[in-house]
Amino acid sequence: MTDEITLPDADDLWAEAAALAVLPALIPAMEPMGFGLVDGGLRSGDVGNGWWGMSWIGGGRAVVYGYDNDGSQTRAQVLPIDLLAGGPGWLPWEWLDKTIRDAEILAFVYWWDGESWARTPYPEGMNDGAAGGSHDVEDSYWYLAEDYSDAVTAYYALVSACRARTVDRAVIEALISPLDAETVAEEFGLDGTEGIFDIDGALAVAEKIGVRPGSDRPELPAGNGEPPGRRVFIIEPAQARNIVGAAMSAAREAERPPPAAGDVLNDVVEWMRANGHEEVRAAFIGHPRHPFALRHANGTDWLDEKFSELLNAWREDEGDDRSGRWLYVQVHAPLGEVNVERAYDHRPAFWTGFYVHEPLDRLREEMARRDAAWRPGWASMLDVDYFKDGAPPDLCWRPGTAR
Repeated sequence: MTDEITLPDADDLWAEAAALAVLPALIPAMEPMGFGLVDGGLRSGDVGNGWWGMSWIGGGRAVVYGYDNDGSQTRAQVLPIDLLAGGPGWLPWEWLDKTIRDAEILAFVYWWDGESWARTPYPEGMNDGAAGGSHDVEDSYWYLAEDYSDAVTAYYALVSACRARTVDRAVIEALISPLDAETVAEEFGLDGTEGIFDIDGALAVAEKIGVRPGSDRPELPAGNGEPPGRRVFIIEPAQARNIVGAAMSAAREAERPPPAAGDVLNDVVEWMRANGHEEVRAAFIGHPRHPFALRHANGTDWLDEKFSELLNAWREDEGDDRSGRWLYVQVHAPLGEVNVERAYDHRPAFWTGFYVHEPLDRLREEMARRDAAWRPGWASMLDVDYFKDGAPPDLCWRPGTAR
């Protein structure tokens, strides 16, 4: 992996998250904005801008995971990214898989081996949003203060104490000093000032998350290696289509006798030449109004109703009830020459990076029309519910594949 990872040291990250858990425990009205102890680690709430969590793993190791609403591009990657690809055996694999499924939206997972962070590779230049994060808690706390600088000083003293695991009553009381209880009550629409501050509650949270003297940090047990048959959770329809597309790209063509040249092909070539197109590439979609996706030689996508009708007639004319009809075709037809490349069973190189079967129903229908012996291996994938069962890791994005 060549991308630079700029996450802070794991102890520093935990100190920041711990401070954002202790402070809302002190001022319960701020609790929705802060971090909480969830499932063996600290996790922020999602107030519409994303969230992140951190858990320690036995042996001084850790994981960080989450999603940033503005900065996370990895979720939209059409060939899905397996966020656990290349992960070490000590990862809590089953726990992470459940966390990813429960969260539904997860854009990054980083693992700390005790010295440095690592993650799975991404497509070049892709941002996962891990460097973002909300500052709602500390910003709100500073805003409430009678003296801004005193509040900043008290907050960073809390962070330092969390890092040193020395949070005590004096550190907590120092957070209250810059505040006026009536101002806090008014800001949060509370009736009166009773219960505005909860020192004992803040100390109890500090104890649970291991930042008080002598307390233990919560941690998950280390895993025992990647589970066999692991699947990658997805939620985007485009990702399911592109998983099938990846398998189509890796497939091979069955041997077929070349179809006999017919009058319909001649009509296709005649139309191309009359309209100034020496080369055309087409993919069968099957939509009633847009049966084909089309490209011409200079790469611009276009659609012409008359030409689509000719392509459809040509495809059916050459089709065979047993072995099927082509899915992709490339026609090169300068004057005096006609070269045709057809693909019945795979996505050819001339269509790489441009997957168009949306939805997959037309592919299912085409495969159902063929005899079983003429169905490529990926045809069985068309019946898989990828949203329920997940995707095979080897069909997810990896270095060297198209975005």
